[in-house]
Amino acid sequence: MTIVTTSRKPLPEIRALARDLAFSIGSRYLTRGKQGLVDVLSLDETVVLVTMQGRQPHLQVYRGGDPVVSIPIQSYTVVQRQDEIRRGLAVSDMPLYEELKDYIDVFCMQKQDREILFDGTQKRRYTLELAA
Repeated sequence: MTIVTTSRKPLPEIRALARDLAFSIGSRYLTRGKQGLVDVLSLDETVVLVTMQGRQPHLQVYRGGDPVVSIPIQSYTVVQRQDEIRRGLAVSDMPLYEELKDYIDVFCMQKQDREILFDGTQKRRYTLELAA
């Protein structure tokens, strides 16, 4: 099972995003506390780290302790969904889909914008706009 975690002291918005991401892909959210990244990476084969780099959120996927995918996020929005919940990540960028498909629950959607969409708890729907 995949683990989703954040930096040691994340902003509340980043913590909520990480928890909802874990919910969407059917993985476990881990509060890091004082654990170092090496400790977290040793807990599972696949780890998704949600952090802030500067003023932008960033998703990093690790496999076997090594970084395999790095996804800079330009911006993100959270809206209340009106339809049924969807599990997994909907990715509009085909190369990114190809990179992620071996590590987490992801499917490709046909859309012009470079986005990742997923549904969290409490009727939240996230749209992550990918940075160039």
